[in-house]
Amino acid sequence: MFVFISHLTVPDADHDALETHFRHRVRLVDGFPGFLHLQLLKPQAGPATHTFLTAWESADAFRSYMKSEEHAASHSREPGEIMARTTVRHEAYEVLMDSRRDPEWLTAPART
Repeated sequence: MFVFISHLTVPDADHDALETHFRHRVRLVDGFPGFLHLQLLKPQAGPATHTFLTAWESADAFRSYMKSEEHAASHSREPGEIMARTTVRHEAYEVLMDSRRDPEWLTAPART
């Protein structure tokens, strides 16, 4: 599994509008091959005001989505004025263990 995270630092005045935008998303990613789920998180501490997480079957599935028409269409709907005032930091992770799935990592060959 692969997870891509975007940490957004949004001005206070834009919080409600950003959250409303994500609640009314077009869901184009939902049917994309390899997509598992997404979450919009509101951190309880730290500099980010919102964190957007997407989970994928693989990094290749994520890369395919990033090159897709669905991604272009989805991101063309972003609230441009809010995003212009927002700082974004991205992180990518290979998921080694997920309690919702069989623990593949237990049977993975040991790294030397």
